[in-house]
Parts: sequence; structure tokens; C-alpha cells
Amino acid sequence: MPHGVVTGTAARSLAGPALADALRDSRQRTLALVQDLSDAQWLPPHQAGINPVAWEVGHLAWFAEFWTRRGPHRLDEHGLVRAQRPPVILGPDTVFDSAQLAHAQRWTVALPARTELFSMLEQQLEDCVRAIPDTTEDDTLYFHRLSLFHEDMHGEAFAWMRAALGHAAPPGWALREQPAAPALRFEGSNLPLASSTGMPGFLFDNEVRQQPMAVHAFEIDARCVTNGDFLAFVEAGGYARPEYWPGDAGDWRARNARSHPERWRPDGSAWHTRWFDRWEPLNPHLPVVHVNAFEAQAYCSWAGRRLPQALEWEYAATHAKDFDWGDSVWEWTADAFAPYAGFAPGPYRDYSLPWFGNHRELRGGSFAAHARMHHPRYRNFFQPHRSDIFAGFRTANSL
Repeated sequence: MPHGVVTGTAARSLAGPALADALRDSRQRTLALVQDLSDAQWLPPHQAGINPVAWEVGHLAWFAEFWTRRGPHRLDEHGLVRAQRPPVILGPDTVFDSAQLAHAQRWTVALPARTELFSMLEQQLEDCVRAIPDTTEDDTLYFHRLSLFHEDMHGEAFAWMRAALGHAAPPGWALREQPAAPALRFEGSNLPLASSTGMPGFLFDNEVRQQPMAVHAFEIDARCVTNGDFLAFVEAGGYARPEYWPGDAGDWRARNARSHPERWRPDGSAWHTRWFDRWEPLNPHLPVVHVNAFEAQAYCSWAGRRLPQALEWEYAATHAKDFDWGDSVWEWTADAFAPYAGFAPGPYRDYSLPWFGNHRELRGGSFAAHARMHHPRYRNFFQPHRSDIFAGFRTANSL
């Protein structure tokens, strides 16, 4: 994990001036990821997985104002969350609420000009900072912490947008090499519950466990699969072998016939990988990135391994100091993103509820995610075909 920063564990309990500093830090990071882009780059062609920059920046500021300054909130007859108070700085809700404005409409709706939007963001941030209660009570600070993590998530979304559209990487951004290490073995045990009453600090609604959950004996890699590891699969013709691609993975392969990851290309006897706006020689020691869950599964089948279950990953991350994670890539797991028993949606109902069943769970934390998002309990989730995100994987086996 990175040193000298507030990691996910500590960030879950931020309060007072430290929380205010974190909100300002997140905004500074947001602006750094978009301010250098041209006006044309602020409005990229419509495509899945990204938003117009002005809409997304306005949305994250609207979100903070909506939840911290406009309560109390209620559900209307259509299942939409409504705020009692009207917008003051960012609005209307029909423009900036992602639940009310369809993805395609974000390219056609009228949005503030850049200079006006930056001024609005500054006003909103300082208004929300002034409203932070003088308390350490988790329930009272819930929406302020939610707003912080929400903006951190969108910061990473701006990063993968830059990569997807071929914009330059922010200065100093790089993956770190993965040193070889022996696999780790664990005997069966239980993961403890994580409830709003039994664990202090912020909890996302999908993290709440009302009862301990069993983890059976397993072995798991100490670090992520590297480019060099994955290259062996590619050069063995793994993409052409249907036995490695069963079920949904086979369906994806049939629709996307290719012989290597999308952001790889052969160059004579060497391979290159796409890194934001440039092609670079493949470094065999870096974690493989920009592979989807189906490619990860196929590699595991070829290697005689499997993807780890999400709870296996969490158990290893909380029980072994040699388990290398965070500041690297998000890691695909074997599990569909699904609710724990007794799940109840939080006030922000669209955070988890709409995505159960058709998304895959990831764990860990990428180099592009703020260290505040690196938490062993955090459940990331994306559709399994996505390779634009900063995702890789490690392998596991049952004992």
C-alpha cells in the first residue's frame, strides 16, 4: 500500500478538518484530470463507459450538494429519491441526477460553460465543507463521507476515460512491477460480520454482513498475474482454444475473435501495450491490465487454476502481510456482484441495487484509484466484458 496517505481503512472514519481536507483534495484531483483537456475533448463522441466531462463534473458536485445540503430525502411514487430543499448551486435535478437523465441524453442536454462550471464547483465545495458537523458520529457524517468517496470514484472514471480516448497519462502515473512470490495457503475459517452497529466508520450498503461467512481452505497468488505470465497464455494460442472459454466466456469469445488482449499488439518479435496515448514495449514484470473477466477466466483454465472468490480475496488481504494488493489493478473475482443475506439499500439506492446480477465483483484497488478507495472490504463491480477499466487478476485454487 502507498505510504504517507490516508488509506481506505482510516478514510472510513474521517471527520472535522481532516474530512474537509479530504474533500478539497478529491476536488483538486478531479480538476487536475480534466482542466488540461481541450473543449473538444470535454465532449467526446458518445460511447458506453464514459460521459461528457461537463456533465460528469457537474454531477459529482450536484451529488454532494444533494445529499449534504438538501435533506431530508424521500422516495417518490416512481422510486426516485427526492430532496426536500431545492438546488442552490447545482441543478436542476433532471439534468445532473444520473437516475433521471439517460446516458445518451447527457450529450444533448444544455450544460454550463467551463468557466461558469468551475465557479459553481468552488461555491459548492466550500458550502459543503462549511456544513460538516462538528462530530465524529458515523451516522451524522454519513453523507459527507459518501460524497467524498463518490467523487474519488469519478476521479478514477476520468482516468480511464483519458486512457480509453488516447489522452496523455497524468504526470508520474505508472504501474509498479510485481515481484515473484510463492502462493499463500489458508485453512478454512470465517469472515466476521460487518454491520452498521458492530463496526465503526463508513460502510457501503453492499458491504454490510449480518452474519459471519465461511471461507474454506484455499491457496491464492501473493501478487497479480503479470504481463509475462499472460504472454505465455497468448503465445500458447490460448485465445483459439475453446476448452478454456466455457459458458459466457465462450459467448464473448465467439463475438470477439482475436488472439491477444485488445490493448496489445505484436511488433516483429516483440509485443507492445497501449498506455494512455502511446504504445510501449511490454514489460513482463508489470501486472496485466485492461483484460476482462472472460480473459481472466480463460487464463486460469489454461494454467489449471481459477479466479479467487471475493471472500477468499478479502480473507487473504486481512490475514497475510505478504498479500500484495492496492496501488496496482482492480482484480476480477469468480463471483457475480450479489447482495449479502439481509441486504437493505442505503439512502443512495442506486449505488448497488440496480447492478446486482449482471455485474462481476472486483477487489483490491488500482493505481488510478485514490488510496482512500483501497479497503479490503470494498466491493467494486463492473460488467464482465469491460476491459477499459484498470483491471487485472490473480489466481487461486481450493485445498
